[in-house]
Amino acid sequence: MPWLLLLFLTSLCFVMLLYGLLEPGRYYQFPFFAAGIFTSFILPQLPGLINNPFMGEATLNRALFFSFLCLLMCWVGWELAVRRQGYARPSVAFSENRLLVAACALTLVGAYFFWRFGQLPDEERLRGILTGRAVAYMFFAKLLTYGFAIGLLCLTNRPSRLAWAVILVCTAFYLERIIIAGRRGETAEFILLITLALWFQKGWAVPRSSVVIGLLFSIVGMLAAGQYREATYYTEEPDWSSVLNIDLAENWNQLLQNGGAEMGNAAMAMDFINRQRRFDFGLNHWNSTVFAYVPAQIVGQSLKDSLMVDVPPTYERGYQPLVGSTPTGMTDAFASFWYFGCVKFLLIGWAMGRIYSAARRGSTVMQLVYMLSAVPSMLTITHFTNEIVIAWIHLAAFMIPVLIYAQLQENRVAQQLTLRAGSAQT
Repeated sequence: MPWLLLLFLTSLCFVMLLYGLLEPGRYYQFPFFAAGIFTSFILPQLPGLINNPFMGEATLNRALFFSFLCLLMCWVGWELAVRRQGYARPSVAFSENRLLVAACALTLVGAYFFWRFGQLPDEERLRGILTGRAVAYMFFAKLLTYGFAIGLLCLTNRPSRLAWAVILVCTAFYLERIIIAGRRGETAEFILLITLALWFQKGWAVPRSSVVIGLLFSIVGMLAAGQYREATYYTEEPDWSSVLNIDLAENWNQLLQNGGAEMGNAAMAMDFINRQRRFDFGLNHWNSTVFAYVPAQIVGQSLKDSLMVDVPPTYERGYQPLVGSTPTGMTDAFASFWYFGCVKFLLIGWAMGRIYSAARRGSTVMQLVYMLSAVPSMLTITHFTNEIVIAWIHLAAFMIPVLIYAQLQENRVAQQLTLRAGSAQT
């Protein structure tokens, strides 16, 4: 039975990928992102788990079936959103000059805190879960990404020296995170921000062959990421010879033979939750938001702890997830509402679909939101479904003041960023 369910899940992944590749630009939609993450991150972990004699068949069947439901709901939610054409509100006009000024300010603040983060001692900077100053620095370093997104929209609409300056500064920091730190999330974010800006502003889509190559590289990144960082980031000086010696074939064989930690976590958690039948009914979203945004250094650890809500445990006592592994979004969805938790992914797909529809109609705000939600939407699968909500809170806190500042008043004569509505809905 597990092999049959794996076949169903694999078939759904490939159907969604093929559907996305049939039309240029459709691979910028959330269902394609979701299928790509399942194909490159989830599926390779499963054969080894199925062959694991210590993993019960019922446990695997549950994890596979629920994963199938979650992926399907990503697509269903999206289709419900994009097929319903709501009232097309007039797009808010913005001063291009003010947007570029804001992009410069965001970039400079973000760059400064990226630099401060890099100056931290290794024991603070390189630990698995960041705390203290490292969290504060990365909180503000995220502003560089916002500056990059605004700069890209301005540049693709009307090239200027200031827009180029913002892009080049941001690119330098991204390349450090990609080449030296080997961060897969930043790599995907860098590529998607550029390609989505070109898609929204110019209607330009990268070739399908490039998308397929990107999917293959994402699998390579999963296989090599740990050893790559050990050679380039966790040492005093990058050891490029060690990078060249990474045995991808051996890593692939080990993954197929032993399975992946993340889906192992998900299977064990769902089995325990199913036996206990104790659910958190979504309260864990509150806890993760408090954990992310209430600074213990300012309010005190006791106050922060008092804001947390008691929720049932996710794992059976004695089970220890591998350090650095994640529970996956499927786990927290199951922990909230049992099999009905797949509705979380329907809501995520629906929200992303509504944002995308408005972005394609020319809304500057929604173009920025979709560009900056692409990676968090994928993290809802690999990490936790609240990742996108946490990202939106941060985005709203900093981008709403920027957009209010840049909004073009009717009586102001200024250079206007006029966005192209793009081609018809895809």
